Amino acid sequence: MRKAFVSIIVLLAAAILPARSQGYVSERVYVSTDRDVYVAGDELFFSAFCLNTTNGGLSDGSRTAYLELVSSDGPVQTAKVALEEGRGGGMMSLLNTIPTGNYRLVAYTAQCFNENGYDFLEGARTLSIINPFTTARASSGVEILPEEDYIQLRDGNPHPSAGGIALNTSGPVTITNNTDRPVSLSLSVYHDDGIPSPETVNPVSFASKATSGRNFTDRRTADFEGEIVRARLVGTAEDITAAEGSQAFLCIPGRIDDLYSSVIQKDGTVTFYTRNIYGDTDMVLDPGASAGNTHLEIIPPFSGVSDPDIPSLPLSTSLQERILQRSMSMQVLRATGADSLYSVLPVPSFKPFNVEPAVYHLDDYTRFPLMEELFIEYISEVSIRRTRSGRELIVSLHDDFRSVPYALQPCLALLDGVPVTDHNQLLEYDPLLVEKIVIYQNTFFLGGRTYPGVINFVTYKQNLPSYTFGDNVRVVEFQGVSYPVVSWLPDTSGQAPDLRQTILWHPQIELAPGESRTFEYCLPSYQGRFDVVVEGFDSAGNPVCAGGVIAN
Repeated sequence: MRKAFVSIIVLLAAAILPARSQGYVSERVYVSTDRDVYVAGDELFFSAFCLNTTNGGLSDGSRTAYLELVSSDGPVQTAKVALEEGRGGGMMSLLNTIPTGNYRLVAYTAQCFNENGYDFLEGARTLSIINPFTTARASSGVEILPEEDYIQLRDGNPHPSAGGIALNTSGPVTITNNTDRPVSLSLSVYHDDGIPSPETVNPVSFASKATSGRNFTDRRTADFEGEIVRARLVGTAEDITAAEGSQAFLCIPGRIDDLYSSVIQKDGTVTFYTRNIYGDTDMVLDPGASAGNTHLEIIPPFSGVSDPDIPSLPLSTSLQERILQRSMSMQVLRATGADSLYSVLPVPSFKPFNVEPAVYHLDDYTRFPLMEELFIEYISEVSIRRTRSGRELIVSLHDDFRSVPYALQPCLALLDGVPVTDHNQLLEYDPLLVEKIVIYQNTFFLGGRTYPGVINFVTYKQNLPSYTFGDNVRVVEFQGVSYPVVSWLPDTSGQAPDLRQTILWHPQIELAPGESRTFEYCLPSYQGRFDVVVEGFDSAGNPVCAGGVIAN
């Protein structure tokens, strides 16, 4: 019997080891953009394609991609992209202070960190950015060419065509998938003002040069559900050691679905597994009351790569008028708010408590000066228990786990979605600042802990007015994943001319075999030529792209 048992263990080990080695996936991220030439202050729209170069096709592994706009000296700006079945999109507002020059747009996933010898610059896109507000130049430099030499650059970078995509630009833009596989695409229609695009990557060249990793080492957990936010405790060695095992919280005020918890490790690090936090927002980091005088700091997820081989940006003195016109268009759009005329594509939603709550809108009741009186007079789902350390909020439970008049343990109490462990603070909070009280009467699991019920005090502004955090709590600016946007709306207010440079942008178009899709657009108020570019990949990871022209 013992011999048979040992044999089973050996067989299991033999099965697990190959499975583990096969579990690593090599991912490569291609990024398309609405243009390749920008002025400082422009909106940069992008679309991400995460490819599985191990098995082919779009990757269903990572849910987050990281973008860095880098110079020869390092990152200039960063962005994050939420991925769904290998696809995602977003936008980046270029800084007004960015120096004139060429830059690389680098894209990767957390899984790429695990690949030995991974080149973060592989497949990076080259972008040209011109800043007429300053004489500052990027480290890669600017080269002023004679007009006759500069004109020759104009015809050096035609838009490639591959993969059986038909593009009709005679009226509304129509894209037809003539392949036998589903395709995923991005579409851009933009003004061609005669400034040549830099020589850069396209789906064909990206696919032909994409490598596939073979050797992996566990350095970072891949973002299989969403971005994994890592933080570290800052404080004395004694306080960090004492904080081991404490429950830490990460949350976004006003967004109860962005509430996460984890346990502080021996080395003072904390790992929060999120479902992707959208948008740039304020974040509350709470290491817990038992963490002493420590506080949490976010560990940046970006690679910090630089590229010393970025080519210089060729320019000509004849471009002065066109560059000033581009810059003026950007400034007019910003001043009139027309640069924000875009729609957001649907993003995944999540119900953290999966139960209909009891909601008390306090304006529907007689207002009391004390919070405790609300629970005594109106709110029967919650009771207040007095202990030696003060008062605790207890919720009446009705779920699949238990149905009791009131739980034995205190509930999870929130103020605008932010945990408040000392319930006395909430009971002493000004009820005139609270719009509603929301009560969830079910057992809730958060970060390995169980809470018998949840109560959320929601203020009118949902930004915790007049609330004082503990000394070890920090409110920090957090860069979340970008919202995927479609840009095609002209300024119809009549207050300013329509000077849009990007006429139509769609980051994610899915077409079945033989399917066609038509896109209406509105040309701006000025005359010119407009380029149409379609880029993407089919379900097997093969490149597809097409280009066309619209004359106005």
